[in-house]
Amino acid sequence: MAKRSGVGASERQAAVERVLGGQRASVVAQDIGVHPATVHRWVNDASAATGSVPTDLRLLKATQELLRDHDYSQITVEEVARHSGVALRTAFHHFDSKRELFRAAIDNAAVILIEAMRLQYEGAQWPDEPLLQLSTFLRLSAEAIYATPSAHVLFRDLGVPRSDSFSERWHDTFERAVEQILARCAVSAAIDPDTTTLAAAHAITGAMRGIHAAVFDGGDPAQALRIINRLHLTVARG
Repeated sequence: MAKRSGVGASERQAAVERVLGGQRASVVAQDIGVHPATVHRWVNDASAATGSVPTDLRLLKATQELLRDHDYSQITVEEVARHSGVALRTAFHHFDSKRELFRAAIDNAAVILIEAMRLQYEGAQWPDEPLLQLSTFLRLSAEAIYATPSAHVLFRDLGVPRSDSFSERWHDTFERAVEQILARCAVSAAIDPDTTTLAAAHAITGAMRGIHAAVFDGGDPAQALRIINRLHLTVARG
């Protein structure tokens, strides 16, 4: 089913109630034509308001917590169920397989991070110069990432097979945003004329991923931010 551009408040509430009533978020999402991560975000918002945590989210949060000290191959659905206090049969009622559970856990972390980034961007003072916009974008993104504990599943090496690299599409979205800013930099002649914006965006995104991975593996966030504050200079016009 094609993704829909918008869902009304009543339909959103009905979707949340279906999940809270025990239906799979993936099934509900398919029925109304949205991504499962969107449904998880709605449920997460509703849970924050009521103080209750539905089974889906308990399993996702347990998966994210276990991935702090173990990789994909070391964790089983049975262990996730024990960690979250959910019966194994109930866990498999919500997620057919370990693959589906892990994908949902990563999508959930990405949705939470994107909202944190949105709030960070909204409260920022954006400079007029495109190159400084790039610097601001990278810094604000990093600050939001380091303030979002579950974001570690998007950056640490989880031992997921490359064919199942669940987080790649989220990194691709970030890379496209960097490329768009670099394109504005090129128009204003703020970067080296030999710079290929697509290649530069890929390199900067890769550098950011490496820095973030180091932080989530115990590195100093303050030092990481000092490095990130200078990343835009790697493409600046000499």
